[in-house]
Amino acid sequence: MRLRATLAVLLTVPLGLTLVACGSDSETSSSDASDSSTASGSSSTSADAFPVTIDSTLGKTTIKEKPERVVTIGWGSQDAALALGVVPVGMQDMTGNTGDDTGILPWDETVIKKLGGDDPTLISYTTDDVPYEKIAALDPDVILAVNSGLTAKEFKTLNGIAPTVGYPGEAWLTSWQDQIEIVGKALGESAKATELEQQTDDLISQAKDDHPEFAGKTIAFGSGTTTDSYNLYVATDSRVQLLHEFGFTISSSLPKKASSFAVQLSLEKLDTIDSDVLVSWYLSDDVQKAIESNGLFQKMKAVKRNGYVPITNPAMVYATSAVTVLSLPWMLKKYLPMLSAAANGKAS
Repeated sequence: MRLRATLAVLLTVPLGLTLVACGSDSETSSSDASDSSTASGSSSTSADAFPVTIDSTLGKTTIKEKPERVVTIGWGSQDAALALGVVPVGMQDMTGNTGDDTGILPWDETVIKKLGGDDPTLISYTTDDVPYEKIAALDPDVILAVNSGLTAKEFKTLNGIAPTVGYPGEAWLTSWQDQIEIVGKALGESAKATELEQQTDDLISQAKDDHPEFAGKTIAFGSGTTTDSYNLYVATDSRVQLLHEFGFTISSSLPKKASSFAVQLSLEKLDTIDSDVLVSWYLSDDVQKAIESNGLFQKMKAVKRNGYVPITNPAMVYATSAVTVLSLPWMLKKYLPMLSAAANGKAS
């Protein structure tokens, strides 16, 4: 995905992000993600009956037979399909979020190798460019776009190629729970999807139980995409809600409601962010240095008490922002120690 196109999406899409000029954080193991997928795939539950009809904001879609050739566009659909044991013939090109030039997220790559078969064709879908011809050439049985920005016109055109499953609420705001449930129904694997959803809920609950130091600590999540402003995510954003589920208290300085998933603050208002712990990701090293060197940033409560967690590894940025049944177990081993150090005022 080209940087300029991705940045345009970033400013309007809660889960869309790309990082360039990234730091050198090492990647964590993908074994938990692949184990989760394998456990689901070995379930003895029977597949759903077809045909199935799935409703979305863009319209109803009927899938007559269990799909074999699956194409996924947007974010999250490929994770859900892979976790259910299905390797898409085509899926979203995630170049810029992977830290390398593979275009495949590390947890997805691990599961693809474990499941075997041909590597998926990568599709560069953006909110203003749907590659219809490339998708049609893959001869899909179903197109999964459950967390995307498809318009009604694009949805109709894609349905002319193959049954297309859209998003259930607003564009780009589909929860990880809805993603696995919808994809599970579309692929005839609802029982496996329910099992994976429970496994993921259990991981979140275990994280909270294992880290009592999170209790009573206030949390905020932000990002830097330009050198002259700072983005603060609202209390209801998925990034913030995940931290709340880990046991943190959402800072009262976070907006409760906004017209988008984040509000843009001028650097002169950085001192309005009041939290014990601050998590933040950056679009580039230059942006990070510019914001971190600002005097008001350095005076923030979280920064002064060593409760600041900068995330620069591209895959970690994506995983902590776009939670799925595969990205969550992949990032927990790295994320939780970082959060623990920050909660204890010992972040480096």
